[in-house]
Amino acid sequence: MANEEVLRIRKEFGAYLKKHREEVLQERNLLAFSYNSELDNSKLGKIEKGEIDIQFSTLIEIARTYKLSPKSILGFKLIITE
Repeated sequence: MANEEVLRIRKEFGAYLKKHREEVLQERNLLAFSYNSELDNSKLGKIEKGEIDIQFSTLIEIARTYKLSPKSILGFKLIITE
C-alpha cells in the first residue's frame, strides 16, 4: 500500500473517531474525554487528525475509550486500491 493511501486511511479513521466522539458520545472537549482513557488528549488529538500511526494495543484502547465494539472499530468503508 502506498504511503499516500495509508495517510488517507488514517485521516478517514481519525475523522470517524472525532465524529463519533462529538455526535454519538456528545463530548466536544478532548481534554475531558481523555480522562477516561489510557491515552492522553495530545495523542487522541493526533489520532483524530490522522497524524500518527498506531499500534494494535492502541487500537484496542481506542475502541474502549470511544465505546466502540471490536466489530465496529473500523466502521467506515475502507477502500484499498492496488
